[in-house]
Order: sequence, then C-alpha cells, then structure tokens
Amino acid sequence: MIEATDSEIDVAQLMTEIREAVARREATGQRSLGGAALEVYEILTSLEESQTAELGELPPLRLQPDFVPSEDDHYHINYLLQYHDHTFIWNAYRALLKREPDEEGYRQFLQGLRSGRINKLDVLASLRFSPEGKGKNVRVEGLTNRPLLRRLYRVPIFGYLLEMLVGVARLPAMIHSQRQFEGHALAQQDLLANHINQLSRTSFEVADSFSRELTELSEEQKKFAELGHQQTVGLWREQREIINRLEKLKAELEARLAVLPETLAQSSAQTPRRETGGTTAGEARGQLDELFASFADEFRGKPEEVKAGLKFYLPFLKEAGISEGVLDVGCGRGEWLELLQEEGIAARGIETNQVLVERARARGLEVIEGDALAHLRTLPRESVSAVTGFHFIEHLPFERLVELLDEIARTLRPAGLLIFETPNPKNLVVGACNFYSDPTHLKPLFPETVRFVLDNRGFEDVRILYVNPPGGSPFKDEDEGSRALDSWFYSPRDFAVIGRRS
Repeated sequence: MIEATDSEIDVAQLMTEIREAVARREATGQRSLGGAALEVYEILTSLEESQTAELGELPPLRLQPDFVPSEDDHYHINYLLQYHDHTFIWNAYRALLKREPDEEGYRQFLQGLRSGRINKLDVLASLRFSPEGKGKNVRVEGLTNRPLLRRLYRVPIFGYLLEMLVGVARLPAMIHSQRQFEGHALAQQDLLANHINQLSRTSFEVADSFSRELTELSEEQKKFAELGHQQTVGLWREQREIINRLEKLKAELEARLAVLPETLAQSSAQTPRRETGGTTAGEARGQLDELFASFADEFRGKPEEVKAGLKFYLPFLKEAGISEGVLDVGCGRGEWLELLQEEGIAARGIETNQVLVERARARGLEVIEGDALAHLRTLPRESVSAVTGFHFIEHLPFERLVELLDEIARTLRPAGLLIFETPNPKNLVVGACNFYSDPTHLKPLFPETVRFVLDNRGFEDVRILYVNPPGGSPFKDEDEGSRALDSWFYSPRDFAVIGRRS
C-alpha cells in the first residue's frame, strides 16, 4: 500500500488565491460560484417538480451514482474518483479486482481515507498494481502517471516545489470542481428537505385518516351498543310478560286442581258409579290425563313437525346396528315410536298418561302404561338394546334421575345406546322463560352436568349435541358482542346427550 505524507501547502494562502481568482472572474463578467450553483439548483428543482407532478412522489435520494461494471475491463480514472468513502472502496474492488472487498482491506482503506493519511489515488494504485490486480489486468486510463507524481512529491525540496507548481496549474480545475460540488450539495440538501417535508405531510395525512377512521369506528360501536342494549331490554321485558302470564296460568291451574277433588266428589255423590267400578281418584286422574294430553297438543307442536326433528337420531341407531329392543321412556304421543316403526326398528314405549297411551295404541304402537323406573326394575339384566327419552328427564327429581340411569345401565346390553333430549338452558329465552310453560317441569338441566352424571354412572363415549336452533337471529356481526347476544338468545333450544353402556 502506498502511503502519502501530509501536504506542506499553505492552505490559508491557497484559499486567498482562490478568492482572488473568483473576484477576477466576476470582474470580467463571468459567472461566480454562487451563480453557477444557483443555476444548477434551479435546473434540479424544475426537474424534481416535473417528476413529482408526473409520479405523485419524490424521486429516491441518490447521493452517488450507480456503479456499472465495464464489459471490456477499461475505466477512466475520473469514473472511479466520482465515488466517495466506503462506496468508493467497494466500487474500486469491484472494478479492479472484480470481487467484493475483504474485511481487513476494506477496514484499512476506509480508515486511511477518513484520516487523510491516503487519498483515493493511493487506493486505486494499491489495488491495481497488487499481484491480484496485475492478474486481473484491468486498464485504468490516467492512473499510471498520477501515482508516480505522488511519489515525486515525497522528494525533499524538489517534491515541495513540484507540488506547488501542480497546485497552481490545477487551480482552474479545482475552482470548477468546487463549483460543481457546491451546486451538487445545494441540490442534494434541497432534495433531502423536500423528502422530509413530503414524509411529514404523508405522516400527517395517514395519522389524520387513521384518527377519522377510529372516530367513525367508535361511533359505530357506540350505536351498536345502544342498539344491543335496546334489544336486550326489549327481550327482557317480553320474557317478563311471558313469565307473568305463565305464572297467572299456573296459579289458575293450581286453583282449579285444588277444587277438582271436591267438585268430583260432589258429582260422584249425585251420579251413580259406573259399572266398570271406577273410583273418584281414577276419574280425577283421567281428567288430568286429558288436560295434559291437550296441553301436549297445544305446546309440543304438530306431530309431523316433531317426527321431522326426531329423524336426527336415526343414524345413531343404525350406526350402532340396533334394529330391535328399543325402549322409549315417557313416549308421550308416540312420534318417535311411529318413526321407528316406519324404519323397521322394533320398539316399545312406557307412558303414565292413560289418554296418550290409548291414542298411541290406537295407531298400532306398543305402549305400556306405567312408571318408567318401576318398569325398568322388572326387566332382566342386559335385555334392552337402546333406551331413549325425549323431553322426559327434566320432569324428574335429581335423585330419581340417578336411579333411572342406574337401572338403564343394568338393563342395557353391552355397548347399548342411551339417548336423552331436554331443553337447553344456555338459551336464555328457553332457560328463563319457555321452560316454565310446562307446569310439570322441575328445573332445567345443565348439559355438562348431565354428561358428568352419565360418565359417573358407567356410560362411555358420552356426547352433547345441540339441536333445534330457532333461526332468525339479528346478531350476525362478527364482533364479540354480537356473538355473545346470538349465543344467549338464539342458540339451539334443546340439547341431546348420547352415551353407550361400557
């Protein structure tokens, strides 16, 4: 590496000579450095404005031109000297050695340039005339004489005089270079200022737009919250009205049932007994059975609609290979038994309501009149393929439900199927309102609680399925509030618990 000694030229004297040369140029009518820089600045400004108008954005900042490798390995020294600092070192390696700089060489050259210990000519000569540079044989026009001249500067006395003569001879070129540098610096400063201003405007516009969007979103959320509150209050009021009407209906029913025995007794005293030997208690029960049969017709729904909903459970029986031995507890009007009969699956039901039993038998269905738990206790062990019950277990006290499950587990065959359907209390309309439309309901059963009890009483593969969704939910947005309201008020009205005997 060629090292250069510190120059002994009087810098103050040189600057004085430069100022005098500038004054002479202005006295003869030639452009000053400031005027030349201003002209360059105006040209760059007009070019920048035209590009901004066409593209709608500022051109990218480029403080140094892009390096383009020569195809014939021939460079002029001025092409390489136009780069500065680390970019100069990087491009010098690419041009002369045709590779990226190694870390050690890059660090030494950069430190030398920044300290003033060497200049760019020293770097180019060191790379070009190194063994690797000679092997690449890249031709750099104007490089041969300048390093030689730099070496002559180091000759005592003669080198000093030679450097002075060269400095005076290069004074016009230095003035030209200074003019170019000033114009370039002004243009780059203005371009940088325009970029900063544009960035500030863009940042402000983005922040302003984001603020407006947040404000609009906040207003929409506020309106939605108000709407949800109004709908919730309206639903709550409707539920309260329905509950009040049901409570009045229940009170009237209880009042009528309270005086029914007395009325029947008076009627019995005035009317001869039937030849069948029916008792007053039997007649009272018959009237109650008739009442609840009419209640089922009113509130249970049309038999065709109930059968259509029960088709959901047929695949579970077929998947388990069950074609006979199905017992439906609390079979009611017999829609499930009728559906199984149509599918060729042998089944029978157990029902306490005499009126419903007689109606089911009239349609050719096998129905036993009696209590479900008492009937199960009469059955042999492992004698039933499946036990089903639709809207039945919510009528039982918890202790009786556990006894029922124990008897079902005893009478089911291995891998026998258990299916129960009951109202879903997770739907608030069902759990807080509709459930109490039936005065014989005790209390809603929580799905996970029923599953836990089945797991505990010897059933396995217990699943919870939610069925009979009401539809028509107005809460279809994807936000958390809408999903919560949809779940509370429009979740499925019933759930089914399905398990197998282990």
